Amino acid sequence: MRPLILISALVWAGCAAETTPQPPPIDRFVYPSGIVHRQVDGSPNGALYVASANFDKCFDTGAVLALDLDDLGLPEIGAPVGQAGPVEVTDLQVTPEDTVQIESFAGQLALWNPPGGTPRLFVPTRAEENFLHAINIQGKTTLECVNGLGKNCVIGALSLTRNIPGSVEDLPRAPAPIGVTVNETGGQPELWVTHIEAADSPARTAQNFETYLVRVPNAGAEELSVTSEDFIPLGAGGLAVGGAHATAIGDRYVYATGRSFVAGQATQFASFLLRLIDRTDTSRILDTGLSDVYRTLEARDLVRVPLGGDRDRLYILARAPDTLLIVDVENASAARPRFLVVNAVPLPDGASAIQVLRRGPPGDELIAVTCTATTRTQGVLVLYDTKLGQIVRQVGDVGRQPYGLALDQRATGAARLYVTNFGDGRVAVIDIPNITRPQEARLVAYLGKRQGRDVKQGTSTCQQETEP
Repeated sequence: MRPLILISALVWAGCAAETTPQPPPIDRFVYPSGIVHRQVDGSPNGALYVASANFDKCFDTGAVLALDLDDLGLPEIGAPVGQAGPVEVTDLQVTPEDTVQIESFAGQLALWNPPGGTPRLFVPTRAEENFLHAINIQGKTTLECVNGLGKNCVIGALSLTRNIPGSVEDLPRAPAPIGVTVNETGGQPELWVTHIEAADSPARTAQNFETYLVRVPNAGAEELSVTSEDFIPLGAGGLAVGGAHATAIGDRYVYATGRSFVAGQATQFASFLLRLIDRTDTSRILDTGLSDVYRTLEARDLVRVPLGGDRDRLYILARAPDTLLIVDVENASAARPRFLVVNAVPLPDGASAIQVLRRGPPGDELIAVTCTATTRTQGVLVLYDTKLGQIVRQVGDVGRQPYGLALDQRATGAARLYVTNFGDGRVAVIDIPNITRPQEARLVAYLGKRQGRDVKQGTSTCQQETEP
């Protein structure tokens, strides 16, 4: 009889957990992933927007939190780090007006910041409905769901897998969206989304797999929508089906990095390192052939820097081996651009996100990269100097599993970087007092409470107690 009592108790507990609301906390981050910094007129430090991915689904949903950085007591850039080490800012001072709910498993976060208009955040989520969320920013930190339905942006969000007009045999779909890039064109945002799980046709048959880049044509509207024509198949023109992680928008082409992806029950290795989608004719996709020049398992983030004279420079993060690839694109707007690998810089394991700090004319940049090192140790932030052609600084002990990276570059020549630590629930703050001397970069603060962890499982405890 005792086993029956135990089972009954477990069933009751499960039902109680389902019926008791568990909104995401606003006093801490829960598996922070995407992050964006925004400079605000009249504000010395601006605002920071962070996505809580709710990876263990301890709460009903994920969240986006907006932080007023002027209110947090962060040290001035250039101030020495005290003997006690980086400042611990555990009170984020986030009010209910400064947050919205999104689905779980948030990916990258992108900001559209039109001159004189309302700034807007975009974040894809990989939970059940594979939503793309759009969030308006009023003032500095007040967040509102674009669909006008209050603080729960799950309601009315755009699904990238359900009810796609024009779909046939359950295609197209974009399950597990993760990357998002936005660029202002003609007063309206141009938005691209990647995904990391292949879509089968019909659904749940594990047949006829395809992956896509999704172009959202009305990303500035009050209600986002897509049709089947907005899904660009990466296997078009006889190319091998491949997953994509990140995109960068050029004058004619969208650059997309290739990532290993899930097809059915198996993980498929990336079939390309870099592909191009012609913005003037999205049915035209070019494979750059970089995989034949540099062998890698997959790629992650990338950034484009226009060099002038119809030339682009791409900074690409490759994995296995983990490498910063520097690629020049000649005749970048031509029918057949030419690609040249300028350098391949070895990186610590787990290269994830990249930011470019401009210092002078194009080609003189400081490149910042987050690397997890391993999931059980503290990650690092790597700084690569393009002028010297070498890594000039590694800031260690950043946190567990550093992932997202946001940049606040000042006109004074100083810079501040914000790193989401997916594994310990905090945001690391790294200062470069003078970007011409990146060797002086240092960890100055942590934002948020340390995420509780089950040491045996290596996952969150679903509780707010801090680690000893």
